[in-house]
This record gives sequence, structure tokens and C-alpha cells, in this order.
Amino acid sequence: MKIVEMLRRGAILVPLDAPDLEGALTRAFRAVTRVSDEAAKKLATELLGGVSGEIHRVHERVVVALAESDGLEEISAAIGVSPARFTAEGIEAASAASLPEADGDASPHENGSEIVFLLVTPRSLDSLRDRLLPTLKRFFRDEANVTPLLDARSADAVLRVSQFMELDPHRSLLVEDVVEPIQYRVYPDTPYSEVVDLMVRRGLQAVPVVGENYEFLGVITTGEAMNELVSQARVESVGGSYATARTEPTAREIMTRAVMCISEEQSLIEAASIMVNRDVEQLPVIRDGEMVGLLTRGEVLRWLFPDTSFKRERKRRR
Repeated sequence: MKIVEMLRRGAILVPLDAPDLEGALTRAFRAVTRVSDEAAKKLATELLGGVSGEIHRVHERVVVALAESDGLEEISAAIGVSPARFTAEGIEAASAASLPEADGDASPHENGSEIVFLLVTPRSLDSLRDRLLPTLKRFFRDEANVTPLLDARSADAVLRVSQFMELDPHRSLLVEDVVEPIQYRVYPDTPYSEVVDLMVRRGLQAVPVVGENYEFLGVITTGEAMNELVSQARVESVGGSYATARTEPTAREIMTRAVMCISEEQSLIEAASIMVNRDVEQLPVIRDGEMVGLLTRGEVLRWLFPDTSFKRERKRRR
């Protein structure tokens, strides 16, 4: 869902006449939810107090606010550009994200504008935090993206900022936004039985094999583990003893070395395409030669498939 699809023209508040962040959020809530001024102010106060959402200062001049509301059927947004900086006690305390490090080569903005971007969802706040916020943080931390919005003096000027209006935060997720950090590793000389014991106890689909410096050497999946188990069963089925027929294999002997890997910086869509084209169920995620996570088809599907259950439920009730 692109920004332009979340943002009604009436929710583009430029110029935004508000003395402080509470006033800015009140106007933004009023534009999105169309409630009374009193109700909008209550929503803004609760948001600032951390009761009904989160506030993230993602740039020196940009505040992103996330909130929930039962009065909406889909994610909606409002953006305001104030010609002056906001004054608000406790804004930094309310901010859930630290400011990016200043770029020594960046030139200061000539004006004192400040942006507030409000996203309101009818579903769980997690859908905004996990699926949209990572992309928005990257977008607003780029001065080339922020400057045209700070310089906007009308709703039409905001609508002309195509890199913002055409942004699809959900579809712009990167691998690093969704992959779970790897917690368990084995070494080349780890016995097969220990590898399987670890996989069974921890419910792991794959385990990376690393060297002394944690460099990625290969991976053992449940497939490799099962192949070895079947080999053992075949030996025993003909009356042999697996223990005497051969020594217990090590991780080095059963791991897969030639593994298609991806980096954290690749898009989730690109990772999905690789999985389909290579017909693989999972991809190791590598950073500086070290495996930092494992991306599975199930995870990719869960993150990329839009959450439409709420809308379907609302339609059935009508």
C-alpha cells in the first residue's frame, strides 16, 4: 500500500499551524479519524503519554507517530509540515527511536520547518511497527527525501514529491527488517548426534557450521540430518551395527557447502524471487562472511502477504 493510497488530500496539512507537537497531532488525528476537536486532542494526549501508540523521531526535523483506532477500516495517514519547529515538553522522552547520527557534510536547512507524519491502523500496532516503520525510518533519514517535504508550502507541493507519495513501506522491506538473528551454531568437528540433539531440542530447521572466527562454512538442514538418519536405519535393517560399520560423522561431513546466500541489504521481494527461481525453502543471511540469520519461505510469505483479515471481518458484519 503506497503512501498516496493512505493519504487523503484533506490529511495533508500544509502549512501546519500548531504551536507544539500535541497541537500538531491533534490536527492530524482530526484529519484522519474525523472526530471532534476534543476527541482528537484526547487521542493526541494519550499518544504523547505512550498510552495508545508510539512516537519516533526518525530525523532531526521529522516525527513519525503510530496509533490504533477502531473507527477506521484500513491504515490511514496524515502529514503536516509546520513552518516553525515544535516546542513540546517530553517529546524526546516519548520518542522510541534515537536520532540518526549527524552527517558532517550535510548542510543545514534554510528554514525551520518540521514534519509530523501520523499513521493510524485499525489492527494491532505491531502491523505498523514491524511492516511499515523500518522503511519509513530509512526514507526519512535520507536528506534528499526530507528536503522537498520540508520545503513544501502547500498540499499540492507535497503531492508532487513522488518519491514520498509512491513509497510502498510494506513492499520496501529489506531482509534485515524481518530475519531472526541466528542463536545456535556448530563447528566442523561437532558430532552428528550433537547436531541432531540441538536441532530437536530447539526446533531448528537448519544450523550453520562456522569456523574458528565464526566464518560461514556451510549449513545442516533437517534434510541433511534426515538423510544421515535414513542411512543409519538402512545399515541396521540388514543386521549390521551402525556404530561398528563406520565412525559417527561430523558436521563437516554432512553439511552442504555450496549454499545460495543473501545479504541483509537485499529487498524481501528479491529474496522471495530467489527462493522461487532456485526452488529453495530457506536462505542463509550473511554479513561480512558470517551467517546472521536464516530466512525461510514461511517468514517471507508471512511478511509480504497483506493482512486483510480485519477488512473481511468488517464486511461480514455489515
